[in-house]
Amino acid sequence: MVQQSMPPSKSIAFVRSLNGLVLFSLPAAWQVLTLADFQDSAVPADAEPLAIQALQAPLGAPALEARLTADNTVCILIEDLTRSSPKKTVLKVVLDTLKRIGIPAGNISVVIALGTHRPLSSEELAGAFGTEVTAEYHFFNHDCHAADLVPIGRLSGGAEVKINRLAHAADFRIGIGSIFPHPLNGFGGGGKILFPGVADFQSIFAHHLCHSFRGNSSLGVLAGNEFHDEVTAMALAGRLDFIVNSVLDHNDRLHQVVAGDPVIAHRAGAAICRAIISHEFQGKADVTIISAFPYSEGPQIMKPLAPAEMITRKGGTVILCADCRTPLPESYFAACESFRAKYGPHLRRAVLDHFAANRPIMEGAPPELNMSMAQVMLGQNDFNIILVTDDIPPGQVARLGFTHAANLHDSLLLAAEHQASPTVNVVPAGGVILPVISKISPLSG
Repeated sequence: MVQQSMPPSKSIAFVRSLNGLVLFSLPAAWQVLTLADFQDSAVPADAEPLAIQALQAPLGAPALEARLTADNTVCILIEDLTRSSPKKTVLKVVLDTLKRIGIPAGNISVVIALGTHRPLSSEELAGAFGTEVTAEYHFFNHDCHAADLVPIGRLSGGAEVKINRLAHAADFRIGIGSIFPHPLNGFGGGGKILFPGVADFQSIFAHHLCHSFRGNSSLGVLAGNEFHDEVTAMALAGRLDFIVNSVLDHNDRLHQVVAGDPVIAHRAGAAICRAIISHEFQGKADVTIISAFPYSEGPQIMKPLAPAEMITRKGGTVILCADCRTPLPESYFAACESFRAKYGPHLRRAVLDHFAANRPIMEGAPPELNMSMAQVMLGQNDFNIILVTDDIPPGQVARLGFTHAANLHDSLLLAAEHQASPTVNVVPAGGVILPVISKISPLSG
C-alpha cells in the first residue's frame, strides 16, 4: 500500500501499512460507527530498563539469581522474526544476567522456536541478534522433523508430543517471546514458546486441527480456551521454567515487559495487553475496513479476519488491506480454489468437519498454512471479502474466493455495489486489536 503524507482529519479515515498511514475519504452516505484508533505514547518504551526491571521482580517465581548457579546448563527459547518485539535487547539482558551468575557461554544454548516455520539463515540470525552475540553463544534453529526429539507427554487426543533435545536436556529453560492478540490461543507468548515453538510437526498439527475455530479457542480468550489450555499443559510438561515476554501495543511496539512463572507472568501480561489494545465498537457494521498491519508474511495476513468477523454483520463486507512481503505458494491458491469448488456454500461446515476428523485442507502443508486457509474459507462463508493489495495479483485473489481491489478507493466502489449507504467500522491495525461490542448499542445484533 502506498503511504500518503496528509495528516488524518475528521473527514478522512486511515489504516496503517508497513509504509505509514494510508488515508482515504468515505462517501458522504456512509455512516461511521467506530474508527478504532489509539492514542500513541509520546515516549516510546525503552526495552532494556523494562527487561531489567522485569527480571529483578519476576511474577510468581524467584529471580534467576536465586534459581541458577554457575554450573547449570540453560536453554533459551526465543521467537523467530515473524514478530517485531525487541528480542535482541531482551536476549542481551537475559544473557548479561546469566553471565553475572557465572554461567559460561558454553553452558547456554539459544534455540529459535520456529514451530513449523522456516529456519533462519546465519545472516538473519546475526542481523536479528547481533554478530557479537551469535559469535559468543551457540544458536540453533529448531527442526520439527528432527530424529532426536524427546517425548514429554500426550495431547488429549492421544498424539505424542516431542520437543527439542537441547531444551529437554538443559537444567533450566527460559522462553523469550511476546504477548499480543492471537486468533486461537487468545494471546501469544507464554507457553507457546515451547509448544508449539520447539515441538514436533505431528503433534503441532494434531493440536491445531483438534482445537481451532471451535469452543472458546478465539481472540483474546484464555479462560476455558482448550487450544490455550493444551499449549500451557505441554509447556509445563516440557518444563518451561521461566518466561520473559514483551507486551506489544497497537503499533506492534513495546509497551511493557513481564517475567517469571510461565502461567502467572503470561496471565499478567495478557491483562496488560487487553487493557491497552481493547477497543469498544458501537455495533456490528455493514462494512468493516481493516488493515492486516503488522502482519505481512504470507499466511499471517489472514489473521485480522478474526477481529473483522467480530464487528461485521453476517452477509456484510470486509475490506482487508494487506502488505504481503513474503509470497504465498501456488499450492495455497490451488488448495483454496479446490476446496471452494468442492464445498460451495458449505465452507464453514466443511472446515470444521475436516479439522474434527484430523484432516487438513491441504495435505502435506504445515499447520500455519492450513490455519490460514481455514480463515479464508470461514471468512468468505459469512462475508463478502475484498482484498486491497499490490502484492497479490487479481487472478490469485480470485482463486481465494475474494475480490481484488488495487486501492482503497476502488474497494469502496466495490462495497457500494452491495449496499449504497452502509454503516462502517474502520480498524487501522487489525493484527493488534481486541474488539468489544458496546452493550448499549442498538446496532450490536
